[in-house]
Amino acid sequence: MQTTHLPNVARSCRRAAAWLAGLLICAATAHAAEPPLKACADPDNLPFSSASGAPSGFYVELADRLASALGRATEPVWHLTYFGKRAVRSTLLARECDLFIGLPADSGFMAQQVSMSKPFAVFRYALVLPRSSAVQSLADLRGRRVAVQLSSPPQSLLVAVEDIQTVTVLSPEEGMRALADGRADAAYLWGPSVGYLNKTLYASRYRVLPTEGQAMAWPIAIGFRLADTALRERVQQELDRLGPWLAELEAKYGFPSGAPLRFASANRVPSEWIRTVAANAADAPASAATGKAASGNEAAITHGRQLFNTNCAHCHGPNAASPDPKIDLRKLAKRYGDDMSQTFDTTVHNGRADKGMPPWKGVLSEDDIGMVKAFIVSVQP
Repeated sequence: MQTTHLPNVARSCRRAAAWLAGLLICAATAHAAEPPLKACADPDNLPFSSASGAPSGFYVELADRLASALGRATEPVWHLTYFGKRAVRSTLLARECDLFIGLPADSGFMAQQVSMSKPFAVFRYALVLPRSSAVQSLADLRGRRVAVQLSSPPQSLLVAVEDIQTVTVLSPEEGMRALADGRADAAYLWGPSVGYLNKTLYASRYRVLPTEGQAMAWPIAIGFRLADTALRERVQQELDRLGPWLAELEAKYGFPSGAPLRFASANRVPSEWIRTVAANAADAPASAATGKAASGNEAAITHGRQLFNTNCAHCHGPNAASPDPKIDLRKLAKRYGDDMSQTFDTTVHNGRADKGMPPWKGVLSEDDIGMVKAFIVSVQP
């Protein structure tokens, strides 16, 4: 009995082994079939991303970490991903990639097409100072030369402060060179960039202090196509676990840390006055339809500012402040007086082809144009 039974046992074991091996092969095949996670990334945008891979950049390392947690490989999709809706349309919405790391965590940003993760970081403009210097307020910068980037929020802030000489530059790299060469006593530039430059090129020679203020801080999120709910939820689950690792990654790239300095605008407008002028804009007879949505409250002005910075700031400067007086929209009341309302409506609706101004009628809704108008009225001196 035993001699006839043993071959049967052996055959059963062989069948079980073959069955188990088949399961393992199927599992491996299924894993291998999982497509790579495609992340949109700029090929030359350190400290955030680099196609050269030395280093790969904050966003690329984050994409690698998320893909690994999902059991997938990473495939960077290289595009010029400058901030703006056009970049998102030509990459994420064109299905070139699965996610777009580094979008503003703003519920109004392309909300009809893009859904956002929770913010995973807050990036700020930062003040760069020699180690021997100390600054607690804008008054401490009086009498100093401060490098600022053209049409940036720091430039808009500092041009309104007496006794601060701004040194206009075109990039954070140029601003840091101005500081190193002695052409500036301080620099007020995009924090992640100058933090990285300070660590890698200047051997941490400078203090890099994050700041707080209007348009000085930007919560950052990951964007997904609206229909990709399952992917967004899976990525969010992993993102929620990465807090300490993200802090280490920010330190690796030299991003500014610590409590931010609060720089209130030197010409900040009282909220009561904002409500009054917004109400006046809504009641202006020349724009009754346009002003309907601008109901005279700060929420309308805030939304108008967001619309302006998304659609108009590349020409007129962030928050309508430009160093070029011809396109500085804070001067409209002075320039046009009682005709300002009518001039705004005509120009925005019909455009000015000779000046490169496109018509916005039919592009923005009448309600949105009304809120932009309320914002513009609020920034008049």
